[in-house]
Amino acid sequence: MTTGGARLSQLLRRSGVGALAELGADPVLTGATLDSRAVASGGLFFAVRGFNRNGEQFVPQAVERGAAAIVAAAGRPDGLPASVAWVQVDDVRRATALLSRELHGRPDEQLKLIGITGTNGKTTVTFMLEAIAAAAGLTGGRIGTTGYVYGATRVDAKHTTPEAPDLFRLLAEMRDEHVELVAMEVSSHALSLDRVVGARFHTGAFLNLTREHLDFYEDEEAYFDAKARLFDELDPSAHAVIPADSPYGRRLRERTQARVTTFGREEGAEVHLRNEHVSLDGCSAVLSTPSGPLPIRTFLLGRFNLDNAAAAAACALSAGLPPESIPAGILALERVPGRVERVDLGQPFLVVVDYAHTDDAMRNVLTWIRQLAVGRVRVLFGCGGDRDRGKRVSMGRVAAELADRLYLTADNPRSEDPLEIVAEIKRGVADVTGALERTSEDVERDDAIRRAFSEAEAGDVVLLAGKGHETTQTVGNRVFSFDDRHVATEILREMGWKETRHA
Repeated sequence: MTTGGARLSQLLRRSGVGALAELGADPVLTGATLDSRAVASGGLFFAVRGFNRNGEQFVPQAVERGAAAIVAAAGRPDGLPASVAWVQVDDVRRATALLSRELHGRPDEQLKLIGITGTNGKTTVTFMLEAIAAAAGLTGGRIGTTGYVYGATRVDAKHTTPEAPDLFRLLAEMRDEHVELVAMEVSSHALSLDRVVGARFHTGAFLNLTREHLDFYEDEEAYFDAKARLFDELDPSAHAVIPADSPYGRRLRERTQARVTTFGREEGAEVHLRNEHVSLDGCSAVLSTPSGPLPIRTFLLGRFNLDNAAAAAACALSAGLPPESIPAGILALERVPGRVERVDLGQPFLVVVDYAHTDDAMRNVLTWIRQLAVGRVRVLFGCGGDRDRGKRVSMGRVAAELADRLYLTADNPRSEDPLEIVAEIKRGVADVTGALERTSEDVERDDAIRRAFSEAEAGDVVLLAGKGHETTQTVGNRVFSFDDRHVATEILREMGWKETRHA
């Protein structure tokens, strides 16, 4: 059990959440949620005012399902049963995190919690840390875009970083299952929406920052400030892992109280990458560290995965893991779902599926492919609907600069017309002389993949970018199964290729 229940007045006192009005009842609470449909008897319902809906409108449903207490910004409404406590607060989201943490017994304090933030690489670094922990003989947990994992438990991820009631319940379950180290992706949205408020991180790591989520943030500076909140709130006993060769990293160093460990290619980096070797079979390097040189090798593709390995190594060392567990863990990790993942049925061209959905991520993966490909580089991608439109032009430009052939298609168009999204991408493609002549359009993604494979020749590399690990496609209000890896596999089989070499 993650909690045996706690009295509301005790939770308010221990968390420091002050009510603006009298509570009324003082129930023993057994759970907490933002979702009125998930309320159970004795539960605490947080009536959060969202972007599209106000949680206060779902209070009757929560009460009907057995809510014992409500936390809201508004005052107590008429007609509420006297048995239901009403907690009025200035900041419901902050109260949600602080009260959820107390309800579950501050599980973060009993775990070695490592938070990873940055635009690109978060998922891979959490996978690497989980593998390093296993090599060190520790029981690890992982929270992020591809799911929430500990022991035999696998939970699909609704958010990269769960909402606070789900997060602290998950951490409590990990604690109760004797997990020792948790590697968690901390998204900018989670930081802006106070999902991790109060959590005590042993280590916070910043990887990089490029244009992303500007549908949510006013500009890149606001996006950076959201990421920086993780480091603003680290206490002096915590650790901050920061890239030595990033201006954003240098700025973070100035605003955190935590003990700083740097990584990167700069000579002064405490975890310094040198002797790098990159091929179509993997990467290797030597990490110079305070604990001595660590030769590392990974089956993961792309030079950027050496950056991820250096970040993971810096986190592991900050967390006190034995240095020898770092090369062993990194080598043991054979794949990360949808991150530069091969699809190989023996065909004479290389197929790679990657989550690259920003111009910087696209540039990183295409630069690596461009340097090593013996044939043509072919890239297939689209851009998500109802998301940052500004990156569409820049992604088109990057792809046109670095690829020989472009296949523009749909990638979760949601409520937007996929043809209009493609038209915006083509504005960037048109910036590169002659690029439109080597660009095709198929808004049906499987047709685009089929076309790319039919045109590929021996030695070519086909990059299927944007969706990565995702297993669905959203068009309008319709959500249907679509996994680039599975679709690619089936199309290759249609073409007569049978031998699966890499899953």
